[in-house]
Amino acid sequence: MTIKEIAQQLNISISTVSKALNGATDISDETKKKICDYAKSVGYKSKQPPRRILVLFESPDSNRSSSVLSDIFTAFSAAARKENYEIICDFVALQPEDFNLNDYLQENNFCAAFLLGINLYSRVYKQLHETQVPLVLLDNYIPNHPLIASVSCENIIAVQHAVFYLSKKGHSKIGFLAGEPRSSVSAERFSGYILGSAICGLEYTGDNVFYGDFTKDSGERAAEFFKDRDITAVICCSDLMAIGLIDGLKKNGIAVPDDISVIGFDDMSWIKHTAYQLTTIKQDFVVMGKSALAQINEMLSGRNSQRVILAHQLIERSTVKQL
Repeated sequence: MTIKEIAQQLNISISTVSKALNGATDISDETKKKICDYAKSVGYKSKQPPRRILVLFESPDSNRSSSVLSDIFTAFSAAARKENYEIICDFVALQPEDFNLNDYLQENNFCAAFLLGINLYSRVYKQLHETQVPLVLLDNYIPNHPLIASVSCENIIAVQHAVFYLSKKGHSKIGFLAGEPRSSVSAERFSGYILGSAICGLEYTGDNVFYGDFTKDSGERAAEFFKDRDITAVICCSDLMAIGLIDGLKKNGIAVPDDISVIGFDDMSWIKHTAYQLTTIKQDFVVMGKSALAQINEMLSGRNSQRVILAHQLIERSTVKQL
């Protein structure tokens, strides 16, 4: 049976039937169910593959969703829509307790999904191995699965670069403002700090490490910690924490970079237009979004997933002092 024949039997327009069978969102759930149930009863099988991609965030109030994740999402969505994909956003935190990602993807006719901000403790993390459709993970990596790809920045090398840069500027006492402990991004960047310190012959001590949560507020809290430490510089896991740290230090009478130098991570688009003039590690969010879509296209074409690690760039501005 064809879409035209289903439309005639149900006395519904062909375009409405097509939308229902392809999971479009601009028709009512009642109409969609009626059409899909009838199509299933008569053994209809679509000749066209689904063109819907789910972009799944952990939570609508994710610490990074208003900054880094939104920039990556914007780039990904723009690239996907140019290739006529329909993009649907959702959040793990808004799903019922028995939420199963694989069932959700298949029931809603998604051909793939891009997962942003899903940390190691997310309730869907253990379900990823079960996927029957291509997934791309941002900043997470699950090896040896043909349908799970990964896109990330070279986090370890990037922070090593920041340590080398500070060392060449004469800094030997460098603190580290980490993200939340359960974040793989934070863990990789923390590793870069430890390795970079070792390579430069700098003494590592956990006494100079503060865990934030990628927000500006946690950067301000970190200022209360670092103001009493014997350090000359701090590498931060995000730009938001870096500017929070700068504000917090200022409230305590500590000037950046005259008293303490600060390096951020991300190079968010709006940072360069502020008075902070933050020295930071740049991630290319546009390339990251396009790379995620390219991985989806590769897997939909039958090729195995890949781990894509994108290059960084250290952007020199005005928050690091030569000692």
